[in-house]
Amino acid sequence: MRSFYSIILFLLFSAGLSGQVDLTATAGTPTGGPWTTLKAAFDAINAGTHQGSIVISISANTTETAVCVMNSSGAGSASYTDILIKPTATATISGATATGRGLIELNGADNVTIDGAISGSTRI
Repeated sequence: MRSFYSIILFLLFSAGLSGQVDLTATAGTPTGGPWTTLKAAFDAINAGTHQGSIVISISANTTETAVCVMNSSGAGSASYTDILIKPTATATISGATATGRGLIELNGADNVTIDGAISGSTRI
């Protein structure tokens, strides 16, 4: 019986660790994630871990606990040519925002596309 409960606990714990955000890049470390927040992906890009042409894929809802800030390429270690953020399934990015700030901030970032269509055919 103890083994049964151990297996159930393991499965419940493992399910909570699955990530909703994945990343591919053409330079630096080519893949990243899975992360549970968009901010974690942004932080890895800002740290220079992922570089070049970057695609961030969101596969499920995320709840951000802090503002997601994407710095400009060349600021600190960030080095990218373009970033595409897109869902791979119906997903919502939510979280509390600080007064006067949005949930996603592009801090001088250029060539960032947020594509809300699951098929990837529409730019918004």
